[in-house]
Amino acid sequence: MSGESQPGPAVELRGIHKQYGTRPILDGIDLSIARGEVLVLVGPSGSGKSTLLKIVSGIETPDRGEVWLSGRESTSLPPYRRPVHTVFQNYALFPHLNVAANVAFPLTVAGVSAAEQQTRVATALGWVRMQNHAQRRIESLSGGERQRVALARALVNEPQCVLLDEPLSALDPHLRSATLDLLEEIQARLGVTYLYITHDRDEALRLGRRIGVLNHGRMEHLGPPEEIYRRPRTAFVASFLGKINWLAGEVLDNGPARAVSLGGRAIPLNGQPAIAGPCKVGVRPEDVSLGADGWLAARVVSRQFAGESTLLRVARAGGTEVQVDQRGACEVAVGDEVRLAWSTEAMHVFAADAEAAP
Repeated sequence: MSGESQPGPAVELRGIHKQYGTRPILDGIDLSIARGEVLVLVGPSGSGKSTLLKIVSGIETPDRGEVWLSGRESTSLPPYRRPVHTVFQNYALFPHLNVAANVAFPLTVAGVSAAEQQTRVATALGWVRMQNHAQRRIESLSGGERQRVALARALVNEPQCVLLDEPLSALDPHLRSATLDLLEEIQARLGVTYLYITHDRDEALRLGRRIGVLNHGRMEHLGPPEEIYRRPRTAFVASFLGKINWLAGEVLDNGPARAVSLGGRAIPLNGQPAIAGPCKVGVRPEDVSLGADGWLAARVVSRQFAGESTLLRVARAGGTEVQVDQRGACEVAVGDEVRLAWSTEAMHVFAADAEAAP
């Protein structure tokens, strides 16, 4: 993309604060996005994701803090002067213009000549495989085709960063997967920077080189997908990015040989946080297995075949239920007594009162 020789990260946020009335939305966000990086932001409604995107685009202005784009302080720059382009959730295409004119619109605003516009529009439509649809009206396009036009319009003026605000939320699962394929292909070919917002865990884990989890306007964890998923820093992050079983336990502080007590069993802690006393232990369903030497006894209460795996719901004495995603063959039936096992590395241990995602 253009401007690759310019210094600095594609996007840098320094101490961003924003509130609406008395309600804080963003509370001191620091963030740096390298050129060619794909950064995905996730979080519940009201966590500040969309507000942060609007601040990068220039639609919103922070109450405090600075926005730097391509090494330039850009906090007060209007949107049309920023080297970014947004793909909105509702596409924001002009129904009175055809496909080519929609894609050309940013170039028209920038004063690009008609001849150059024609060349660049054809190139951008080729990137999204819409080159044979340049003269079609917007109302004649499917949802997936409209999304491709919106993406071509975002890429046509070669921005430093493309901002994608829940871009696949209106698509069915098949089109969502196909569009993710296209986004990955374009990023690999052009080296474009993405700042991508989504509620969808699978989108985040598949597309993000790094993932940031926002909660109450703060960045709870920022890191590679595997780190976020396997070594979450908070109970909220652990539960927001995937299914997890929470079990009440107690950390036994016996010096170096620390353990967590669950159902009368002392399970060794392996590099877990230095907490003591009541705790919550998280284990993901795919990390739970069935075996005679398992930690806990339970009874199978439901069984659902799901192709590559079997989804089990088992109940411990006292009624606590645990979900199990059993890969491969699964011989157990409803009513069977089983024992639950997992690796000590698969446990996520937090204080009993730590906030988890709903």
